Amino acid sequence: MRRSLIVGRRPAGSIAVLTAVTVLCGLFTPATGYAAPPAPSSPTVEAPAPPAPEAPVPRESPDATAAELPSATETEKVRAVFEIEVGEATKEWREATDMNFVFKVYDKINATNFPVTKAEAYRVYKVMLDNNAAPDATAFIRTGVFDFAARDRVERQRRQEAWDRTVQLRREILIDADIVGFDDVMLNDNDQMFIYKVYQKARPEQPKLKQGAFDAFGGDAAVWKDFIENKIRALNHQDQLDYLDRLNQENQEAARREAARMAKKDACDKVPVIAVAAWLDLADDDFIRELLKTPELADPAHREIKDAATVALAGVAADWDRYIRTGVAEARARDDARILREREEADRQKVRDIKAKADASRLRPRLAAAAGDVAANGTWDQVKDFLARGQYTVLEQAFAGVTAGRRGWHVRSAGGDAWATPGTQPSNVVTAPLGDATWKIVPGLADANCFSLESATRVGSYLRIAPNLRVQLAGNDGTDVYKLNATWCAKAGRDGNPTNVTLEAKAHPGRYLRQYWGELWAANGLSKENNFDTDGNFSADISWIPVGPNPSITTKIDERWLNEDWWGWNGLGPQTQPENILNGIRYKRFQKGGAFWSAQHGVVRIMDPLLNKYLESGGRNIPGFIPSGDTGYLPDGKGMRNLFAGPRGIWYHPNIGPKLIYGAIFDRWAALQYERSRLGYPTSDEMDFPGVPGKRVSYFQNGRIEHTAAEGAKEYYN
Repeated sequence: MRRSLIVGRRPAGSIAVLTAVTVLCGLFTPATGYAAPPAPSSPTVEAPAPPAPEAPVPRESPDATAAELPSATETEKVRAVFEIEVGEATKEWREATDMNFVFKVYDKINATNFPVTKAEAYRVYKVMLDNNAAPDATAFIRTGVFDFAARDRVERQRRQEAWDRTVQLRREILIDADIVGFDDVMLNDNDQMFIYKVYQKARPEQPKLKQGAFDAFGGDAAVWKDFIENKIRALNHQDQLDYLDRLNQENQEAARREAARMAKKDACDKVPVIAVAAWLDLADDDFIRELLKTPELADPAHREIKDAATVALAGVAADWDRYIRTGVAEARARDDARILREREEADRQKVRDIKAKADASRLRPRLAAAAGDVAANGTWDQVKDFLARGQYTVLEQAFAGVTAGRRGWHVRSAGGDAWATPGTQPSNVVTAPLGDATWKIVPGLADANCFSLESATRVGSYLRIAPNLRVQLAGNDGTDVYKLNATWCAKAGRDGNPTNVTLEAKAHPGRYLRQYWGELWAANGLSKENNFDTDGNFSADISWIPVGPNPSITTKIDERWLNEDWWGWNGLGPQTQPENILNGIRYKRFQKGGAFWSAQHGVVRIMDPLLNKYLESGGRNIPGFIPSGDTGYLPDGKGMRNLFAGPRGIWYHPNIGPKLIYGAIFDRWAALQYERSRLGYPTSDEMDFPGVPGKRVSYFQNGRIEHTAAEGAKEYYN
């Protein structure tokens, strides 16, 4: 980094206690006849290590044509047609343009079986309408349709399992409600038609159920769902109670026997198990023994019902009666709750498996983090949504280098040769998106156990290895050679950080994605045949940090902080305030000081407590008050200083605090060898001399320096 101490500009510092006249006379206007002599070398000790030279930003030469995709072949279209299950790949399919092919996918595909694929085809077609030269249609035919169809098949299986449970629930409800004559058509109908058929099949002795079905039929989806899951059984139970009331008025003993029979049948229905007519007249304990013989109670799914039956039989008659009337239903509820918990846990385990696989990949920390959060904290609905959609939205990453001098540089390409670059620091804003530096991590085109890096901005283009081993962004032409050269196998980083990653070329075992002076190559670190194969810095050059997508340009301040540990993390500590720009000077606050960038002096730092003095004295608000070098540590092991253009300086001693000195007084003190002179450290900022207009003074440990326009600067000792 440029660290020269430039002192040729006039002083421009100020302190809060100065009057306007003093400021004009002292800080901004030189004394009459003032000629600033060159300041002698400051007798200070610099930081313990020299700064790394500022690496030049690579001169990228994007080649957009390299990312163009050749149109899909007839064979690729045939494969796509077969994938989406729309019948034969007729001539109309095979000879369609890529754009029209995508529209046909949208038009012909089964929306029930392939809803995600249909939605993606619609999205791609809209992209093509806006720009018919976009690569999206070709990429969809070549790879996308297979990815989305695979997702649809997984979700189709989940939907089918859910529907099977719905059909089973309907069957149990109908049996419980004594609805007979139902068939698979009724069980698989939509909710409203299912309710209509309940209305049709309800018997005359079920008036409440029949009326309830009639009322629910005209409702909405929520009403239908509530009627099916809750009201059918409840209304049938009311009809049963009404029947028993009528029967009780006619013959109490007959009513008692019928109530017992109904209770046993209801118990069978709750399992569910077909109620054998002879069972209904058995004694309660014998009825329970018959239940225990059924294969349904041997099913682990009904273990709560079985366990409760065993416990009841060990009791007395009241226990048997309680089990039949309420115990079976309560045990079934426990079984159902357990099964729901098991299903939820199974889904959470799928998410945990996704996390484990993402962790093992080293390439997908965003996916790993999202999966971990959902598995630990998400509701079941959120877990299911993550499995269906969420896991596919966090596949994009950027990659930052770890080599000293190249930290904060990201893998980037807009087409053609790929680079590691920090970007070019903008002049009018703090930073901006680096662009073309985000990569979608997808299963390897040539090996699903490895990965391919697809450009997030240039769909269908991947990082691949050219014949000369240069890594480039190029469009996927669908050939096996391309797929092999665009496949990378992730391994542990070589830089000692367990979370970092290296990418070994599938096409060239032993060669890894390497940044070499900003260029990206497939290198082995062994051969002297190629410069990029050198073993120097090889372990660091092939190691990468997967970071979030859409990285910003790395500012000069951040670049130095990242690359010079003694200066940055070990010196300034972590950032505490964001970077900002004032009067063309950049500033960022850290835990132990501040970093500044100017076009004149590059990046420098001011450590606390000198920083507070600089800011209190006007800082960047004062024209020309620019730090020209890092805080220096003085030979006595106690003091520190910062120099500024002007000339100006802030000197600090722990027993005195920071003091600002500038202009002619600064020059005189510099000529005397600063704090090593007889005067020692400054004990005050420059100020008006009491009672003498136009006279200025700075006090020191062992004296003072006075300045007038007529006499210039002169020292006096105590």
